[in-house]
Amino acid sequence: MPPSAPSTSFPLGHPIPLDEHACSVSLPTWCSVVGYEEGSPSVTEKLACGYPRFVYHPYVIQLMEAALAMDKVKSQHEGEFDCIVLPTRNSAIRCHDFLVKACGYLDGTAVSPRLVDSTTTVHQIIGDSRIQLFTEDNAIDYDNDEKDVYNPNSPIRVMDFDVAGAHAVIFPARTVFAIEAKSYWQHTGEVLSSRRAESVLSKLGLCNHCDDTSDKTRGIKRVTSSFFEQDGEGWKTCPHSNQPHLAYFPSESDSSSSVDSFTGIQERIASIVKIPASSVFLTPSGMASIYAALRSTRRRELEQNPSSKGGTSIVYGFPYLDTLKMCARPELVPDGVEFFGHGNESDLQNFEQMLRLRALENNGDAGVSVLVTEFPSNPLLNCPNLQKLRELADEFDFALIVDDTIGNFANLDLINSGLADALCTSLTKLFNGRGDAMAGSVITNPNTKVGQWMQKDLEASHIAHEGLWSGDAIAVFTNSEDFLERSSKINETTEALADWLKEREEVAAIYYPKYSCPEGYNSVVRKDDIEGKHTAGYGGLFSIVLDHHVCDRSFYDKINLSKGPSLGTNFSLACPYTLLAHYHELDFALTYGVQPNLIRFAIGLEDLDEMKEKFEAAFLGSRLHPKLPDMKTKIQTRGYCTVTRPPMQFQRHNGLFGSAAHFAIGSGGGTRTTPLVPVKRNIFTATACSPNNGNMIDLSYLAAVGGNNLKRNARALARVTVSAFLRKV
Repeated sequence: MPPSAPSTSFPLGHPIPLDEHACSVSLPTWCSVVGYEEGSPSVTEKLACGYPRFVYHPYVIQLMEAALAMDKVKSQHEGEFDCIVLPTRNSAIRCHDFLVKACGYLDGTAVSPRLVDSTTTVHQIIGDSRIQLFTEDNAIDYDNDEKDVYNPNSPIRVMDFDVAGAHAVIFPARTVFAIEAKSYWQHTGEVLSSRRAESVLSKLGLCNHCDDTSDKTRGIKRVTSSFFEQDGEGWKTCPHSNQPHLAYFPSESDSSSSVDSFTGIQERIASIVKIPASSVFLTPSGMASIYAALRSTRRRELEQNPSSKGGTSIVYGFPYLDTLKMCARPELVPDGVEFFGHGNESDLQNFEQMLRLRALENNGDAGVSVLVTEFPSNPLLNCPNLQKLRELADEFDFALIVDDTIGNFANLDLINSGLADALCTSLTKLFNGRGDAMAGSVITNPNTKVGQWMQKDLEASHIAHEGLWSGDAIAVFTNSEDFLERSSKINETTEALADWLKEREEVAAIYYPKYSCPEGYNSVVRKDDIEGKHTAGYGGLFSIVLDHHVCDRSFYDKINLSKGPSLGTNFSLACPYTLLAHYHELDFALTYGVQPNLIRFAIGLEDLDEMKEKFEAAFLGSRLHPKLPDMKTKIQTRGYCTVTRPPMQFQRHNGLFGSAAHFAIGSGGGTRTTPLVPVKRNIFTATACSPNNGNMIDLSYLAAVGGNNLKRNARALARVTVSAFLRKV
């Protein structure tokens, strides 16, 4: 088993783990996360790599440059064209058609100005030009395998490298094409991995200009070169890969068993889930598994109802961001998406009502092809009512797809229970563990009608593991050998740590299935021990929100853990999830209870006591002041008065100008009420008390007024010293 990365915080931009093919990158401070999201060069220029769906790996960028150099259409001006690279012919064709639709070249009304700076004239590239699609719907694959798909006369060209299945989609540079191409890469997960990119570059013998941190023997800029030890004769050879850079699993392997790694992964998953290996299909990433399942369910709807657009997709519960964004793209789901973001009983009732109304209006057909949900959800760790969703799926004939990446199929029985028609899992995470390879899987359910249909459909259309590279398969297969043992230990450590944190005064809220949805989660927890190798639990993920007396920023900066995107690694990872995933839509996330200061933790193989020490030290170094009493109860605070009279009483009523405030000042046996004229200015809090008993009066609704009105009312308060109020006078 490869060694885990140390569970310590790394400098900004450091690959996590230290490997050429790392799937995470260190963002060690709150400011670095904000800088990353805002595109600050002081942050982005220091990133050696990034999460592969969000940041193009250096090898991928070099392959893009190679594709432009190989293009038969030679640019008249430098930088006239740009491109993206895909792992297969079919994925490149799907990307081509996505760009045609997204940029308006399907209906002939395209307007695609170049994205340029203010010193350059914005001009039209193509105008009202139509570009022919390969297929009318992205759910249907292009079936002419013999035809050369490269068209030199088209502004969007699909080019075959003739190596390792890799293709490029070339388009005009500095246009919306580049933005939409990145959206396709990110949302669908059909990414070309760094190992495949390196293999293509090597086999083509392509060399770029090298610098002092390059492997000059092959002309490829190395990710780990600045972290790798040199001697007097040059780079030392990595003992793991026998290459002059650090890669535990190389891009290519001379082993004759490399092809068997695909089968090995399928059989390993099948033995855990207790299904035939033929029900397991592999993809290049976790998001690609959801996209593959989505396309399959839409093909089913198109087969049953050819006049439809493939049916509406349902996203149920607050999901990982790209699941919703993928389903919301009309290029991918023409019939649109309905989003039930809370995933609670109210949403369940609204969803059922929607189904019944649509069925009533359309001769019993609700027009829904698929419902996608997470169990549990990321990052709030909520669990939807799968039993009720299963009943609705059977009644209205749609597929129920569950992303079980957080819970994982070793902990949960979602297949043999008959609840899910298919499971989509990111094998990049806990199954792989080391964080150095991307992969995903679709597990179709042989026990449900829709699951059986999907299995036959994917057997016919899911070709050659649909983009998963052999080098990545070797890494995942080898790393997953002790998956069950790792999962069991992480379950145990995470539960004990979560129990400890739940009692800490520094933690205002903790999101973890044991507390968020114990009944729903426990109803599907596996009872078997999988041949004595595994004890089911609540998984390795939880999120926390800190109390007001703890500084979120200081806590994140100080906790001595690896910090960056991803989860499920053998070493613990922390990230301010909402900032990373929803920085430009914080209000949207907050609508569904995902707070901006939420911090997510993916627990690894460290000992419990070690983790407690790290949290304790971070709490100690980020405490702003002692914890205050619960703000939901009446608080007794210190104050003083200059007179000995009964305390003032405060009330409000609705008047001509909306809400009016009154002071009632006690004096002997009577009370005099003095109205305050409300205005639309700032509101501040004032308090007053009697020196006899210290009782406080909250004046938080006192409207700040100006001019004579304020002076008149100030006279009524002249004997009460409230500095904040007097400053307003």
